[in-house]
Amino acid sequence: MLGAVGMLTSGSAFMTARADPISFFTESLPVKDFHTEDGALENPDLVTDVLVVGGGAAGLCAAVAAAEAGAKVLLLEKASALGGDTLISGGYYNAVDPARQRLQGITDSVEAFCAQMLAVSGGFSTPAVVHALASGAGETLSWLEAHGLAFLPRVMEVYGSMFPRAHKPILPRGTGWIRALSESALAAGVQIRTNAAVVRLMRDEASGGVSEALVVMRSGSGAVLHRVRARRGVVVASGGYGANPKLVAEASPDLAKLPVDSSPGSTGEMLEAARRVGADIVNLRFIECVPGSRAGMGFPIRLDYIPQRMIMVDHLGRRFVDETGSRAEVAEAILRAGSPAWAIADADAVRSFDAHEQKNLYRGLYAGEAYREQTPEALARVLGLDLDVFRDSMTSSVARERLRARPLWATGLHLRVHSTLGGIRIDEHARALSPLGEPVPGLWAAGAATGNVHGRTRIGANGLNCAAVFGRLAGLGAARMPSLVQRGD
Repeated sequence: MLGAVGMLTSGSAFMTARADPISFFTESLPVKDFHTEDGALENPDLVTDVLVVGGGAAGLCAAVAAAEAGAKVLLLEKASALGGDTLISGGYYNAVDPARQRLQGITDSVEAFCAQMLAVSGGFSTPAVVHALASGAGETLSWLEAHGLAFLPRVMEVYGSMFPRAHKPILPRGTGWIRALSESALAAGVQIRTNAAVVRLMRDEASGGVSEALVVMRSGSGAVLHRVRARRGVVVASGGYGANPKLVAEASPDLAKLPVDSSPGSTGEMLEAARRVGADIVNLRFIECVPGSRAGMGFPIRLDYIPQRMIMVDHLGRRFVDETGSRAEVAEAILRAGSPAWAIADADAVRSFDAHEQKNLYRGLYAGEAYREQTPEALARVLGLDLDVFRDSMTSSVARERLRARPLWATGLHLRVHSTLGGIRIDEHARALSPLGEPVPGLWAAGAATGNVHGRTRIGANGLNCAAVFGRLAGLGAARMPSLVQRGD
């Protein structure tokens, strides 16, 4: 199986995924390799109420929610800057939004949203958690807007979203998210430290709650190991594991050689740290792939952002998939079509892209990775397509509806590892669960660090709502938690 690329039949040649792997994790970094502050290993030298691990959307939402609920919050990010995968994401956010949708003649409901997510999950998500996401996304949208994140007035259907409920920020990609949430975090008094990698979580001996962490903080003078006490608990919002090639190869061997979209910090160590304090780790084998640029290109070159405005054709020029299907269905079809396969869009579709997307497309054009021609015949010649086959595709009712304006554009369809769907099992309150299904005291998780929200397939635009909804729930839950530590600080 190809992770989230598709759940094929048991007789398929693609059915090669293994059970959830844990053996890939290395031991926690040995403390002897680092300078320590006096007594840092015996006694905490940093004390807070809530410790948040990760500085993307999930972590920032958790930190802001906890701080606004009255907790003292410390947010740690192992990279040198905030953002994580959020910063390089498309920025889209799914939510049932009657105020916007009714103006566009769109009928939607929380129940319909839930049913759609459960239908593509393959039975690997938790219905109560899915409902928490669907029902909480609208309220959290209002919360985000109140915290300075501005969205366009219309909703849309984007690649793999399967329904028009995606909200697009005014600022490109994830920049608006990180700007608004980091400003809100600082205004709420959240302490933020970058270059700070959590290497171990620990439980309080008396209460059994997750209340401490070992952290390596790096600066120009070297690395220092600190011991942090979190009196009310820890929120793991450290992202997925797409940038960990060893884990990807172990989880889904067929995807091991694909290029990766994930930020360099998405390596999954916190999943092992959470497992060691009792959390259940599930569904690591599900890995989502989407089209992008070929290996070696450092920016996306895509025409499939709005699937209703483009078609996909194989090396002959034959349309081979319903472009509005789930991401898993489309990725499976691209793999079966073989290479090369192409995305085709018209000038109007390209004009609808935001400035960042258009810039990358033109960069691709000048680099010979994208193509632009005035006629189908000229495009067929430059792509090496069978003219008769491509002409049939272009005269189909779908193509006539979608490809009206000239010039026509084409980009190659190169699958990339985009998001990992496994991680910490949570309940509808974002509490981490043990293998027995019981909450792990003092431990919450949100965003791509969770493992039972999406199941085998993530609907397009369901990454940032997962981060924000469960980030808020985790932050509020931790802030309201009685102290896990009975002794003095």
